[in-house]
Amino acid sequence: MRIVTYNFLRAGSLKRCGHWSRVIRNLKPDLMLAQECRPPQNSPGERFRHEHQDAFAWESAGNRGWGSGLFARGASLVPIAIRGYEGWIVGGEIRNPVWSERPVMVFSVHGPVGERGYIRTMQHILDRIVLLRGRADLVLGGDFNIAVGYRRPEEPIRISRAERDVLDRLSREFDLVSCWQAAHPDRPLAQTLRWMGNRAAPYHCDGIFVPRSWLPRLQSCRVVRGSRWSQLSDHNPVVADFQNYCVRREPANPEMPPVSDFLISKKAVSKVSR
Repeated sequence: MRIVTYNFLRAGSLKRCGHWSRVIRNLKPDLMLAQECRPPQNSPGERFRHEHQDAFAWESAGNRGWGSGLFARGASLVPIAIRGYEGWIVGGEIRNPVWSERPVMVFSVHGPVGERGYIRTMQHILDRIVLLRGRADLVLGGDFNIAVGYRRPEEPIRISRAERDVLDRLSREFDLVSCWQAAHPDRPLAQTLRWMGNRAAPYHCDGIFVPRSWLPRLQSCRVVRGSRWSQLSDHNPVVADFQNYCVRREPANPEMPPVSDFLISKKAVSKVSR
């Protein structure tokens, strides 16, 4: 199972196009969380179209011409709105036995500045999402516009107390962990944003948070770099890979000894009921 999050940067343009196609073709996500995007059919120069068995959701962030989106391969989606943040937070409940035995509640997050700044606005978003927790495994991914990992004292960018409070809350109240930091516990945070004010500064505002119970299945998490990606956006895609969910099957013959847990391959599940 592969999750990718990517901010397209103002939905692209005629010269800066093909975000959906490049991500789907090169990174092959099972779940893609996109920000500052348009639906593929409304994106200049975009050829990607999802299949009928895939789930897709998108909403505009006001009148900006772009919004947040979600693509889930071979899955069904029941949309869930986060009141007051339409187009900034897009997601819903997904059922796919390869991902989890429980339903999975997924949100593509683009943190707005709001009326009180990025950090207080993110806390308010969490106030809304916390009302939904417990119903399903929760996955949050996107451009949070604040630090999405704890920084070491020697790193060139400092983490604020308020940013740390958000991370502490995600860990303690939501029991979520950052995939990148879990995969690289002893490394400085990788750059995910090349901010125009200082393109060398290692801003780390894009990330993927999953339930702590998923950690044994986390295989890797990386930030994708390269000149062609840099031409598309000032953000870098973040990719997290997981083992597929282990399912126990009952033996066909009750007199036979029970079989051990086995791993469902992606090819074994060709379709999820919708």
